[in-house]
Amino acid sequence: MPSESGIPEAAHGNARPAAGHHLVLGLVLLALAAWFGTRFGHQLPALESWVAQQGALGWLIFVAAAIVGTSLFIPDTVFAVAAGALFGFAGGAALMTTAVLLTATLNFTLARRWLRGPVRRWIEHQPRLAAVERAVGREGLRFLFLLRLTPLSPVAVSYLLGTTSTRFGPFLATSLGILPTLWVEVYLGHVAGHIVRVAANPGAHRHLHTLLTVSGLVVAVLFLAYVTRIARKAIAEAEAAIPAEPAGR
Repeated sequence: MPSESGIPEAAHGNARPAAGHHLVLGLVLLALAAWFGTRFGHQLPALESWVAQQGALGWLIFVAAAIVGTSLFIPDTVFAVAAGALFGFAGGAALMTTAVLLTATLNFTLARRWLRGPVRRWIEHQPRLAAVERAVGREGLRFLFLLRLTPLSPVAVSYLLGTTSTRFGPFLATSLGILPTLWVEVYLGHVAGHIVRVAANPGAHRHLHTLLTVSGLVVAVLFLAYVTRIARKAIAEAEAAIPAEPAGR
């Protein structure tokens, strides 16, 4: 049965956190960051210095780890939060954007050239994914982009689309829809790192800066919730317009 959002329940197992879950995750993470900062925050400058010393090699290792990990269905949230904490928002966003687009390319290519059979067999056991597949062929680019705005696992969607007639160019272009959620997760990691620094040395940070930093996260999550709700509604409407598969097919 489909969920109320119109997103296949079968795909929820590998789904990314929904926007509301991001807010809860953020609050928990910030509380942990404050606790960590009061005890171990003095060690953070040494870690940041070590990361900086790695230069391009450190970036390449991080991107490679994110590509391999997310391809194996480790949530990209894990890597995005870590990127924000270690490299800051701008650096983390750049690294994760690179990693997620390369991962999408890899997954799409694997499904199209070598894993079509296993992926198709997986889809056969997930009836609701068949509705998504039919909607892709009917709705085109708009639907592909909306799929990327929902909490569905980007990796699962990339594998699925690799078995369809979707061309690589439109696939990669619409994969940019992953970025809003990804950047919010990177910013979450950045805020957590900031809270660790504040907890370790409160006198070195202005309260207004901290308030604005945390408020920015709340605004970003609320905006993400709004965008995700619109995307879910549009996908539900598109699925409802798809004729059911003929019996016995």
